[in-house]
Amino acid sequence: MKGGGAYINIGSSSSSINSSVSGSGSANGSKMTLGKSVKMYLTIFIATTCIYMVLYQYHMSREPFSPSEIGKHQEKSSSSSSSYIASYLWSPMSLLMANNSTSNNATTTTTAATATTTTVSKVAQVQGSSFGSIQSVSLAAAATRPTQTSSSASASVGGGHKTATSTSTTPPPPPATVTSTTTTTRTTKAKKATANAAKALATSTSMSQAQAQAQYQYQLDAAHKTRPTFVAASEPPPLYIITPTYRRPEQLAELTRLGYTLKHVANLLWLVIEDANKTNPLVAHTLDRIGVPYEYMVAPMPEKYKQTKKAKPRGVSNRNRGLEYLRQHATEGVLYFADDDNTYDISIFEQMRYISKVGMWPVGLVTKTGVSSPIIRNGKLDGYYDGWIGGRKYPVDMAGFAVNIKFLRQRPHAQMPFKPGYEEDGFLRSLAPLANDEIDLLADECRDILTWHTQTKKNPPAQALNKTRYSNTNLEHIDKLLVRP
Repeated sequence: MKGGGAYINIGSSSSSINSSVSGSGSANGSKMTLGKSVKMYLTIFIATTCIYMVLYQYHMSREPFSPSEIGKHQEKSSSSSSSYIASYLWSPMSLLMANNSTSNNATTTTTAATATTTTVSKVAQVQGSSFGSIQSVSLAAAATRPTQTSSSASASVGGGHKTATSTSTTPPPPPATVTSTTTTTRTTKAKKATANAAKALATSTSMSQAQAQAQYQYQLDAAHKTRPTFVAASEPPPLYIITPTYRRPEQLAELTRLGYTLKHVANLLWLVIEDANKTNPLVAHTLDRIGVPYEYMVAPMPEKYKQTKKAKPRGVSNRNRGLEYLRQHATEGVLYFADDDNTYDISIFEQMRYISKVGMWPVGLVTKTGVSSPIIRNGKLDGYYDGWIGGRKYPVDMAGFAVNIKFLRQRPHAQMPFKPGYEEDGFLRSLAPLANDEIDLLADECRDILTWHTQTKKNPPAQALNKTRYSNTNLEHIDKLLVRP
């Protein structure tokens, strides 16, 4: 019995040992299962996160950025390299794409730089002496705009010469060097080795050629969007303004008004010619103050016309003196008789610069008709409209015509007659032969009025200043500026 009990005890003990071992084994199995679950969940989480980052980076790489955003991104990435590296640690594919894009950019930059410095002379070296005559032309020149500079001298004004240096910009030619390089590459089929080398060169420069073409097209598009700037190639033809004047109370006022009108006109010489035996310091001082280039001369009326009781031919000696000056000093340009009591629109001066022989236009405030003008019918000169014809062939006002200098020099005897009322007609007759179709019609083919014969009101001479009463006052200075006959 004891022995059997012993066996029973042994069996029970062994069963208890087995049960304890199995219990510990089940505990260990549950721990292993939990660890596997945790690892699986972590793997799923990491895989999901990586897939999400890959998809996000792929989406961002496919989305186009504006230039400003790209610039900001580049600034940010360049300023903090650590954040740049950390942002790509979650996505190996994004890092690979970034490396690829960086290498592509570097390749593009290297290719562009290489293509910029690569010239056709390299092709000549590869191909041998058969292309040794090809000139070295940089591919970068296809995207530049050549500037042509030319110098020209204007005509003499007042006996002096003015030189104007100007710059004229020509539109950029198409990138012919790229085409010539490709053509040169394609023409090397004579030798197999040469053809392979040229093909490799053409392949390496294809992207730079596309960039050059794109830049050229961008410059063309930008040229249409920006306002063009025109630089004058030379000064406009010179104008010679002949102004007769004489001593009177309104003299300085009228010269001042006309002078500041002429100050707005470029390349002009003002010939102020006074009906006197000597120049007037007050007139010279006024002309200096205005600042228009001028020549101040005197041309007194002949005594026989001064003594007559009839109408006097005022301004004839002055204008003939101006014609004499122009024959001596001027070779090109246009002359115009501008009286100091008229009103002028400055646009008429720009129009008269380019007349070929004689130009005419209307003048307002003349006679009872209110205007003196050529009559234009069907685009041609068909007569004259004026309040007083008087048998004149050219019934026009003195302010209504101008003459080309070269045309005047071809008629050395042309001058103005001392015949009151017929000064304009006599001068234009002296320019014969002059056909109607040789007369340029200005002011919108004589449909506009740009000059007026205003005629300043006549004022009586100023009375003498009482120097005893107003001594040591400003009136003594002002009295010296008054013009008295």
